[in-house]
Amino acid sequence: MPSPISISNNVRHEAERWTSRVLRMGVWISASFMIAGLLLAAIYPSTVVAFSTNPTLGSLVMRILSGSFDPITLMFAGLVFLMFTPILRVVTAVIGFGVERDWRFVFVSSVVLFLLIGEIMYSIFIKG
Repeated sequence: MPSPISISNNVRHEAERWTSRVLRMGVWISASFMIAGLLLAAIYPSTVVAFSTNPTLGSLVMRILSGSFDPITLMFAGLVFLMFTPILRVVTAVIGFGVERDWRFVFVSSVVLFLLIGEIMYSIFIKG
């Protein structure tokens, strides 16, 4: 029968692997969107129409859902996904620490997550 220490180490290593995977996948997905946008811009330069202002998150999502895969939209989507990757990392930390039953770090990570969400809400709804 394995000792509790080895089980805890296995769980800890698995949580670290998940964190690593989340960060890696976020960077790869973001880079894929940006590279696709750059390739489309190089292949079809006439389709490159810059926004007059930076698009909102809602308008960006609506353009992608409507099937508008113009180069600028893809590059903005890559940047937005890259900005949300650290938030996904904090969510992974909360879950990982919860699996490890390390309640102090669950609390700290949850506070960080709520601060990040609060900042996003402030930026979207108040600062505008």
